[in-house]
Amino acid sequence: MRSGITHLKKKMEIERPINYFEKLALVNNMTEAEKVAAVCELDEAIWSVVSFERCEAHSLTYEQAAALLSELDARGVSGLCIITDDAALRVRR
Repeated sequence: MRSGITHLKKKMEIERPINYFEKLALVNNMTEAEKVAAVCELDEAIWSVVSFERCEAHSLTYEQAAALLSELDARGVSGLCIITDDAALRVRR
């Protein structure tokens, strides 16, 4: 029987999320229509930053949201993540 830590490490390597810059690198392999859709979605002001306590900000581009997330993390705000504004509306209820 394998250790759970070994299994988790392999699973995390396989399921590692793609970050913003990796996604832009993948754009080079897409058609023009796919490129426009992928890049524009990240540049649209449809992103929110939420914490355990509340929605910290909304209607941001992904780049702005990532910068705010880093700033809030440095201040010690816990439970931060970036989600779409639509998802943030459902969280607030």
